[in-house]
Amino acid sequence: MYTSILHATDLSENHFEMCQQAVEIAKRFKADLYLLHVIEQPASMIIAQGLGFTEIESPEPMLQDAQMVMSVLGDGLKIPQNKLFVELGSVVHRIVHKAADLECQLIIIGHHMPQYMSNTARTIVDEAKCDVLTLR
Repeated sequence: MYTSILHATDLSENHFEMCQQAVEIAKRFKADLYLLHVIEQPASMIIAQGLGFTEIESPEPMLQDAQMVMSVLGDGLKIPQNKLFVELGSVVHRIVHKAADLECQLIIIGHHMPQYMSNTARTIVDEAKCDVLTLR
C-alpha cells in the first residue's frame, strides 16, 4: 500500500517520539522513510530582505544547525543520510512538494493542538496529493 513515506518533523521537544512512530509505521509497510525539516522565515523577515536590509542574518546558521540535528536523528533511528532533508521556505509548500518529488504515498506530520488540527496540518491535508497521517 505505502512504499514511500515522508515524515515532516519540526524538531520540537517531542519530535523524537513522533519520528520513532514514523519509523514503526514505515517498518510495518516495508516502506522507505524520508525525514524533512522545514525552516520557515517570518514574512516580515522576507519582506525586509526584499527591501535590501543587510542587517538581517542569513538563514545559513539555522540550516546548518538543523542539518546537524537531523544527522544525529538519522543515526539514532538508522535512517540513511540521503533520506534526510532540511529545507528553507513555506512549511506547507516544501512538505507537499517534497512528498511529490519523492513520489510518497503517505505524509506523516505531528500536530500540537489538542482540541483541533492546526492550520498548517489542515492545509497540508487539503493540498497533498497523497494520504496524510497526523500524530499527537
